[in-house]
Amino acid sequence: MNNLLNVFLGVLFFTSVSASPNELSTRYKLLLFGVNIGEFSVSQTDNNGNVNIEAITDVKVKFLFSYRIKYVQQTVYDQGILQSSHIETYKNGKLNSNMWLKLQNNSYLLVLDNDTTVINESITYSGSLLYFNEPDGIKKIYKERSSEMKKINPVDEHVYSIRDEKDREINRYLYENGILQYAKMHHPLGTMELKRVMESSND
Repeated sequence: MNNLLNVFLGVLFFTSVSASPNELSTRYKLLLFGVNIGEFSVSQTDNNGNVNIEAITDVKVKFLFSYRIKYVQQTVYDQGILQSSHIETYKNGKLNSNMWLKLQNNSYLLVLDNDTTVINESITYSGSLLYFNEPDGIKKIYKERSSEMKKINPVDEHVYSIRDEKDREINRYLYENGILQYAKMHHPLGTMELKRVMESSND
């Protein structure tokens, strides 16, 4: 019976599965106090509802001492449901932390280094989707790096914000044609900005 079902599904979805995947990619400048401190690049591949996102953040900060932080993030969605997220954090070229989030039996297992946590909530929109998927109609967003579920709301046309428990704005996002163009984020180091780099730009 299972074999017959698999054959039927294969025939039913043959045309769409065979279609070429939709691939998108872009880059952003990262600014702290208006100073360029690094680059963020993201790519998204959508193959019939199976979405793979790769994001790389490369930051170099100089204060009393300088250090370099690099985040390498891989996220997988299937038919609108988050399946897994993997984030590796490197500090000065060495692996500093390793975080996995995996869907298992209708809940998520979060593994950060050697600590594990179970998240009993469906995740249909997370930070990885922000760049090519304007959150129109979205009410909640899962922040992969902090493992937090936050509220996200529109504040203007194609402008959205995330607020903390005290209703203070912590992030703001501006879109054009469904693609994130600019973001302003509150960070322990200060206000950080994300500005999209157009291919024709000389920046």
